[in-house]
Amino acid sequence: MRVLTTAFFLCAGASVASGNAFVLNDFSAKATGRGDATIATTSDGSSICYNVAGIAGTRGTTFYVGGTVIRAVGSFKDARDGRTTETESPPAITPGIYFTHRLLDNVVVGLGFHTPFGSRLVWGDDSPSLDEVREQALRTYFITPAIGVDLDKQIPGLRLGVGVDLVPATVQLQQDIFFGDAVGSAKLGGNAFGIGGRVGVTYVPKAAPRLSFGAIWRSKIKLDFEGDGDFDAPAPYRPQLPRDGAIKTSITLPQSIGVGMAVRPRKDIEVEANAMWMAWSAVDKLEITLPNDSVTVSPRDYEDRVTVRLGAEYTATEKLSLRAGYMYDPTPIPSTTLTAALPDANRHDVTVGMGYKFGNYGVDLGFLWVIPSTKDTSDEPNMPNYKGQYGVEVHVAALSFSGQFGE
Repeated sequence: MRVLTTAFFLCAGASVASGNAFVLNDFSAKATGRGDATIATTSDGSSICYNVAGIAGTRGTTFYVGGTVIRAVGSFKDARDGRTTETESPPAITPGIYFTHRLLDNVVVGLGFHTPFGSRLVWGDDSPSLDEVREQALRTYFITPAIGVDLDKQIPGLRLGVGVDLVPATVQLQQDIFFGDAVGSAKLGGNAFGIGGRVGVTYVPKAAPRLSFGAIWRSKIKLDFEGDGDFDAPAPYRPQLPRDGAIKTSITLPQSIGVGMAVRPRKDIEVEANAMWMAWSAVDKLEITLPNDSVTVSPRDYEDRVTVRLGAEYTATEKLSLRAGYMYDPTPIPSTTLTAALPDANRHDVTVGMGYKFGNYGVDLGFLWVIPSTKDTSDEPNMPNYKGQYGVEVHVAALSFSGQFGE
């Protein structure tokens, strides 16, 4: 029954993206341009995503909307013959939409929408592992009502924020099934809904106003997928496959904790460092309930990881800001479970960006490049089944538009 343990693997992973494993990071062009190092300083609507406490610093009514185009290429070099194949995934577009409103003198409410887990993966006909995955897509839609409170009168420089994450999700997969020279297929799809939460804090000490500190926590979210499986094969082989019907599985989107510190050596220069821990060990195995109610179990054994982010911003004029950044993003996937369903490697990302203000509006641009990197599979028998080297390279372009009205 290997076909099914492989088939729903995408519920524990999606395609190569701008973050490691199946997490995406870029939902604000401003954040992208400075290496997503924003935990200690964020103060616009996108704070709902990066540090919800930041919305307490917005004035009046604001919006921050934009989109990110992700062009990711995964590759596999087969250890058997040295042949290299690449993914044929189309570019992915991820939105970031945020609104805030100052309700009271020290209270701001907000609503955000972004898609931090998932993407799309397509392998061509020349891939040696089409029996693991031909095409797959995972989408998670985070709808986040939030509230931020400015506690400056009680504790100078302190802001707090909380949000609730409402998360509908969808998943689809297509893979081949080989019977010698004959080829069958499995097509699977499912839906889920989960609920989580997030908390954030920022602090600017009055004794050292050029320093800023921030911390965030986002809860884990369990997604119970229910869907349908459609299995096809030439007539002599069809009895070897499960009947068409309902399939169920569950995954847990990992919790994360982040901390950040920023310093302004001059009033026109800001430098920030962030560290983000993700509890990837929550993805330890995959259990699938088949149409006949039998359950298959396969290991994933993801490992907790810390991503380091560095960013800098130079305010050239009252209207123009220039940005740059760097991220080290280690993969949580061990070599024993590294497969075509999620090609991954330790990543080094470099970023640049700019922002321009005109009146009550602003435009931000951000660009990110994941420098080509590789990771070898293990040599343990069947861990994984296909031995070789996986590679990844990603190009990201982000554009955001913002506005602020009233006080």
